[in-house]
Amino acid sequence: MKFLFSFFLLITITLADERPLPRVKHMIDTHIHLYDPTREDGIPWPPKDDEVLYRPHLPAEFKKVSKPAGLTGVIIVEASDRLVDNRWVLDLVKGDDSFVGLVGNIDPYTNDFTKQLRELKKDKRLVGIRARNGKGKKEINYTDPKFLTSLRELAKSDLSVDILVNGGGVAAVKKIDQLARTLPDLHIVINHVIGYNFDGKEANPEWAAAVEKLAKNKNVWCKISGLYQRSIPQPAPHDIDHYRSVLDVLWKNLGEERLIFGSNWPCTRNSGDYPSLVKLVNEYFSAKGQEACERYFWKNAAEAYRLKLD
Repeated sequence: MKFLFSFFLLITITLADERPLPRVKHMIDTHIHLYDPTREDGIPWPPKDDEVLYRPHLPAEFKKVSKPAGLTGVIIVEASDRLVDNRWVLDLVKGDDSFVGLVGNIDPYTNDFTKQLRELKKDKRLVGIRARNGKGKKEINYTDPKFLTSLRELAKSDLSVDILVNGGGVAAVKKIDQLARTLPDLHIVINHVIGYNFDGKEANPEWAAAVEKLAKNKNVWCKISGLYQRSIPQPAPHDIDHYRSVLDVLWKNLGEERLIFGSNWPCTRNSGDYPSLVKLVNEYFSAKGQEACERYFWKNAAEAYRLKLD
């Protein structure tokens, strides 16, 4: 019964959604996942008991659902912790120029990180890696010498690091702040609004103060992505006011030049169709002016990931 209620709620929201889509030169989605659980070796994520996500999510389907939104380019974020899956996903989109980049996976704690990076970097679509916990580690140790050495190699290679923060805690923000100060030449892209859990209330003032300090590092960008997933009420509201207080903190501090669009598809499927998410964020950024929209939907991504766009 709960599933049916959620389903009909989503249908109602979708039919009633008359908000405009953005009118921008490019629209780059910097955060989608592609995978296929029917492969011979399976996949490490998502879990098998996830009835929505645990099925193939491949380029043809993504293009179909994103086309109505006017998307022009995509960056894939590798959801697997297996090195071979970087090659699998690159081969999957080979020859398709709409897939402009891959944020890959290489364990920064591995002893042959530099060798693996150089091999993967032969494909010009590699724009960075997503920092992952080393085996047996509960969380990223931002002061670990091996971790820092690997990230310095990224910076020397003109590649970025994506950082996933689960939970928008003050401590996590402070750790990333220290990392940014330690490695000022490294482009750091923090995923999913720094992991803040949207409850519809005013943003935590301690978190806001930590973000203000973090934003002083000019090598830090933040994806306004994963809004549906980071909402505490589910299905996630399509009302921008549910998210506004937190977005205001990020806009005040990171501003027009360092906020980036990403959907986190297919995780979006639990709370609405693809255009509904685009309309949600466009409602916020279009109110800031056309240049803010251009920067959010593509210019900032081009700078953070060093994309060559016309």
